[in-house]
Amino acid sequence: MTFTTSRILATAIGVWLVGCNALAQERPPARVGDVSKAESRTTQDDSKEASEKTRAKVPARIGDAYPFATCPVSGKKLGSMGEPVVELYDGREVRFCCNGCPKNFEKDLAKSLATLDEKIIDDQRALYPLETSLVSGAKLSGAKLSGAKLSGIKLEGKKTDDTKLEKEPVDFVYGNRLVRVGSDEERATFVAHAAKYMEALDKAVVAAQKDDYPLDSCPISGEKLGSMGNPIDRVVAGRLVRLCCKSCVKKLDQRAPMIVKLVDAQRARAARSAKERAENDTEKKGAPPEDREKPARK
Repeated sequence: MTFTTSRILATAIGVWLVGCNALAQERPPARVGDVSKAESRTTQDDSKEASEKTRAKVPARIGDAYPFATCPVSGKKLGSMGEPVVELYDGREVRFCCNGCPKNFEKDLAKSLATLDEKIIDDQRALYPLETSLVSGAKLSGAKLSGAKLSGIKLEGKKTDDTKLEKEPVDFVYGNRLVRVGSDEERATFVAHAAKYMEALDKAVVAAQKDDYPLDSCPISGEKLGSMGNPIDRVVAGRLVRLCCKSCVKKLDQRAPMIVKLVDAQRARAARSAKERAENDTEKKGAPPEDREKPARK
């Protein structure tokens, strides 16, 4: 009797344990689930914080996009060896033809940047729109520029004075853009308040170049300027570029070297046409009265 009772009790306990185990597998304790959710939220928060820190470490570009169509190391055309490699040096953009060129550029970074500066200064000097320092308003001596003056552009709430004593220009490159000031002290002031002075320089470029801008269509979309509202003016490498809409503004930096080349070619073409017209007018003035009404020679 005792043996039979023991067997029945053992069997009942076994059935109870199996049931508990099955129940545990079907419905895990709420506490375990809560911990899993908490761990998931913690992981997501940590991932978000890490992502924000990574974005914060990515330097922002300063000034203009790289303006040339060739690599500063190899001299090869950008795109001839695949997608150009883009690097930033203190925020300044430089583009290379391949992965090997940045290493060569950085072997003597100061010298490489100085060489690039010389090329940019030579390229942009003839287009520079101001005869006065951006910082002091003093007239820069020996300046043979394209005509616009800074007078009337407000800096720090005051109009500049271009009647101050003339100064020898100090040329330097900031964000791939030529800047001219009157001294090294003025250069330091410019860098400390670069956004304000770059805005003033952009306004001067637009004022100097808009009247004889050589394109009547957007260099990105091909749409007629004015067909989508007032053109949007941007400055790249000292050149005014007029775009048809905001979507084209987003593509400007990527295509900067091509657009600079296009604007230069059209400007040169317009200059040749103007010269030919002037020569024809001169010939007409020197011709006998009866010949002045004849059409110009083709």
